[in-house]
Amino acid sequence: MSKFGNRYSKDFKEEAVRLLLTGDKTALQLGKELGVSSVSLGRWRDQALANGDHPAQAKPEGVRVHYAVLRLENQRLKKELQSLRREREILKKSLGILPRAQRRKGMP
Repeated sequence: MSKFGNRYSKDFKEEAVRLLLTGDKTALQLGKELGVSSVSLGRWRDQALANGDHPAQAKPEGVRVHYAVLRLENQRLKKELQSLRREREILKKSLGILPRAQRRKGMP
């Protein structure tokens, strides 16, 4: 892994991303070991994933899906989850109200 001034070679970046995605170290830990900022590592990782350039060891089995598609799906699912949580809270509150109302009406 070689670097030229403040610019790193493509091979260096690819290896750093591979280590980040397949290893158990955080970007901060790996950055300290490699002499690179964690921000740079994160940017390289995002670029590699967006381009589908991630290493074979990090690829999931089966169909490959572009990273941008996965990001959009994740955002959609987060919105849906938030909506469902709100609905669940409304239902919880209504269930708490109904038994009291039934007792007032004289139901056994």
